[in-house]
Amino acid sequence: MKNTKLTIYTTIACLGACLPSVNAATTWNGNIDSDFGTSGNWTNNSPGNATDDGNGNTATINNGGTVNVTSNYTGANDYRLDISGGSTLNGSADFTADRLRIRNTGTVNLTGGAFTLPKTSASNNGGGLTIDSGGTLNISGGNHIFNERSTINGTFRVDGSASTIRMNQIGTAFGDFEFIFDEGGVSTITGDLGFSWLSLTNADVTVDGSAFNGIGSFTLFDGNAAGNPPPPGSFTITGLGAEGVGWTLDITNNTDPGPNDTIVLTVLPEPSSTALLGLGGLALMLRRKRS
Repeated sequence: MKNTKLTIYTTIACLGACLPSVNAATTWNGNIDSDFGTSGNWTNNSPGNATDDGNGNTATINNGGTVNVTSNYTGANDYRLDISGGSTLNGSADFTADRLRIRNTGTVNLTGGAFTLPKTSASNNGGGLTIDSGGTLNISGGNHIFNERSTINGTFRVDGSASTIRMNQIGTAFGDFEFIFDEGGVSTITGDLGFSWLSLTNADVTVDGSAFNGIGSFTLFDGNAAGNPPPPGSFTITGLGAEGVGWTLDITNNTDPGPNDTIVLTVLPEPSSTALLGLGGLALMLRRKRS
C-alpha cells in the first residue's frame, strides 16, 4: 500500500514538473549577441514567434543591455514588448506587436522600417503604446503606426523630418512631446486612424529649431478629429528667435468632429531679410517711376 501511494505521488509530481508551461513569457539575456532575432538571447530560446507561444506572450528586455532589431519581425498571437531597467531597443526594420510598453529608464529608438501596433479592439482599449514616466521613445526615421489608444507619461521625441507617424488615440498624456528640427524641418504626429482623438491638455511640448535655418509652416500635431490640444503655455520653443518675430504658433481646437485639430508652427523670415526685401521693392518702384 505504501508503494502504491508513493507511485501516485510520484506521478502527480511528474505531471506538475513535466508538462510544458502555458506561460510563454520570455526575457532577454543577451547570451550570444545584440540581435533581437537570435533565439539564444532569450530565456525560452525565442523572442516570441515560436510555435509554442501562447496568448498573452510578453517579451521583456530589462537587463540594461542594447538590443537591435535589424531584420523584419512579427510577434505571434497577443504579443507584448516590454522595455525597462535602463535597456535600449534600436529598431531599423519592420516590427509588428500588439503592445509596446516603455517603462522607467527604458528607451526605444526607431530609425527606420515600420513599427506597427495594429488595432486589436473595437473600443480602442487594446493596450497599444504606453510610455511610463522616465521612459523615452525616439523616432528619427521610418513609417510607424500606433493603431490603438496610447498613454504618454514619459517622453515622445520626434527627431528630424524623415519619419511618418500615424496614431489612433492619445488617450492620456501627462508627459513630454519633443520636436527637434533638422535642416528640412520636423515630422508630424498625425491622428488619422479610426477615432483619432489626441488628448494633450496636460502634455508639455518642447521645440528645438536650432538646426533649421529656413522658413515655412510645420504641423506638429494633426488630430483629424475633435481633440484637446495643449494650451499655449505648455509650449517651449527655442532656436527660432522670439515669438511673433521668428515664429508663430497656431492652435486649432474643434469641439466637434469635422475639420482637423491642428497645431502649426510657422517659422518667419528674419527681420533683416524682410527689411532687405522691402528695400528691394522700394528701389524697384523708384526705378520704374524714373523710367
